Amino acid sequence: VAHNHGTKIKLRAMIQNDESTGSEQFTTNAEDQEAVTKLKSRLESNTSGTPGISNPSEPNEAWRNLPCVSIDEGAHKYVLIEAETPSGERTQTFVVSKRGASYHRNAAEPMIEILEKHQFRNIRVTGGGRILFEEDEERISIFGYSYGFGKADHAVSKRVIEEDARYDGFEVTWSDAGY
Repeated sequence: VAHNHGTKIKLRAMIQNDESTGSEQFTTNAEDQEAVTKLKSRLESNTSGTPGISNPSEPNEAWRNLPCVSIDEGAHKYVLIEAETPSGERTQTFVVSKRGASYHRNAAEPMIEILEKHQFRNIRVTGGGRILFEEDEERISIFGYSYGFGKADHAVSKRVIEEDARYDGFEVTWSDAGY
């Protein structure tokens, strides 16, 4: 219980810090909202992948080596992305956080480009939030929401992270608290 206590205090402090400053702390604006709308619209209209951008020297199965989890250490914005595999055999889910991402779309865009390059189809950002990744403590906390993409299903994010062998033995928790 004491092991989890430190994380709760850190999360509570982060939440209070965000709430104490009011709307000025919220990291969205009209320009970001417009960019998110354009990104969603582009993804919705492009259900068949992005022709012509895959690398012809890549083996056709290179997409199978893409990690489903790409999270940076520290507390950062994250997005949950779903995409149909190039083979069409299933939908794959990705959890992506990005150090320095001012907006959730900044965390999403690099992974979307990679997925498009590898011919994934029906790419959707299903939501976002924040991830506190404490590698030394082997702890990952998932919480909050995205103004542009809505709240990710944190239980799904937790499952995807727990299925990644790189995080075996990590304590992975989620909460709907905070921004």
